[in-house]
Amino acid sequence: MEPTIHDGDYIVFRANPVGTRQGKIVLAQYRGPADPETGGAFTVKKYSSEKRQAGEAAWRHARIILSPMNPAFEPIVIHVDAVQAFRVVAEFIAVLRSTS
Repeated sequence: MEPTIHDGDYIVFRANPVGTRQGKIVLAQYRGPADPETGGAFTVKKYSSEKRQAGEAAWRHARIILSPMNPAFEPIVIHVDAVQAFRVVAEFIAVLRSTS
């Protein structure tokens, strides 16, 4: 997550965030078929989502995009068929810089 988070930094998160996640940095977990025993993969990325109408007063995710702050890496795109295997574990609050 360079330049926001450096190697060796400590990160402060708020567990189980509520409300919108749009544009926030999150700790996300993806439990796909490739990781049935390990609990899935974790990543820290900037969250954005595209939603579609699912009835008069309801909506559902069309896809979720997890974008790195470091341009050397590609975004992770979670499509509608994989949304159930994805969850936001925590919301980024602050960085505590490592002194070593």
